This record gives sequence, C-alpha cells and structure tokens, in this order.
Amino acid sequence: MTAGAARRTLALAAAAVALVAALAIALSASRPAHGPGTANAAFIGTPVGPQKPAGDALLRDGTGRPAHVIVPGAAATVLFFGYTHCPDECPLALAALGRAYRMLPAAAAARTRIVFVTVDPARDTPAVVARYVRNFDPHLVGLTGEARTLADLRDAYGVRVDARTHEIAHGATVYAIDATDRVRFIYPSDTPAKDFAHDLALLAR
Repeated sequence: MTAGAARRTLALAAAAVALVAALAIALSASRPAHGPGTANAAFIGTPVGPQKPAGDALLRDGTGRPAHVIVPGAAATVLFFGYTHCPDECPLALAALGRAYRMLPAAAAARTRIVFVTVDPARDTPAVVARYVRNFDPHLVGLTGEARTLADLRDAYGVRVDARTHEIAHGATVYAIDATDRVRFIYPSDTPAKDFAHDLALLAR
C-alpha cells in the first residue's frame, strides 16, 4: 500500500469511529434517564426518601366544621405546623407560601392546597386560626383540633413541640405532599416564595 493510500485508509477509519461515537451519544441522550433522584432533579426542595404516606387527621377548619389535612383532588398539598402567637418563623413561612400561591398559574393554584395546623389548640380556636391565615392569603386553610389528635398528627411527621412555649424543635419545616398523598419534599421556613411557587407548579401539573 502506498503512503497516500494508507493515509486515506486511516482517515476513513477515524471518520467511521467518530460517526459511531456520535451515534452512541445521540442514542444515549434520547433515552429517558433512570436512577435515584431523576424524578426530583427539577425540584428545589429537599427530597424525602424513602417516600412515605402523608399523615392525615380529622380536624376542624375556621368555621368549626370537620376537615381533613389531605383531601381528594389536591395535586399538591403544603403542610406547615405552627401557632398564631409565633413571633418569627410562622409568619415568615406563611407569608412566603401566600405569595407563592398567588404566583401560581390558575390551573396549578386550583389543584394546590396550603394547610396551616396549629400546635397550640388551647389558644388557637377555629375562629382565631381562620383570622390568622387570612392575613397571608384567603386561600390558606387553617386547622385546629383536639390536643391528642394534633399530637398524633405531629408524631406522624416527626414534629416535636415544647409543651410550655409551643416552640417547634429543630426549626420549622414545610412539607410538600403530592397527588398520591406522599410526602415528596421538605423546606426550611425561610424558603423564598419563588422557590415554593416553582415546586408547587411542578407538583400540581
């Protein structure tokens, strides 16, 4: 084989290798991704794993009527425990959640439920809770109930409360629950409204 023919052969071989590599990359990119964390990659909140059924309880809403934390038809439920005399974390979180709700597209907002559950039923009557959550957005749902029922619900989410001060131990956590009634993500109480809105729009699709 002449030197020129050898160079042409090497060039063709290199081109073939490059073509095969390009096809392999294209095929790989076209396949759906799998593996841990794939379904959560677009979300800002901290994924909860392993996912578990969300705790529910029959409480009372602002009118005193029975109401569940989890209701049919809600594609996204946000749950936050607090109390109306809370000086900092509760109003901070609820203000952000109220703004987040108003940022959602109408279709997503219709499928989203934001729930505030008191840890202080002695002072937080249905009427008190109703007035409190309306300060942040009229769509927020405030719930209260019997002390034992509320304690069982907190236990389901691992929430600990100082019985004297009603302060929630280890900081306040916001829970995002999906359409299958599973806790998907958690957030600190100082999460910005835009981050809540981003994740809720995805959950409520």
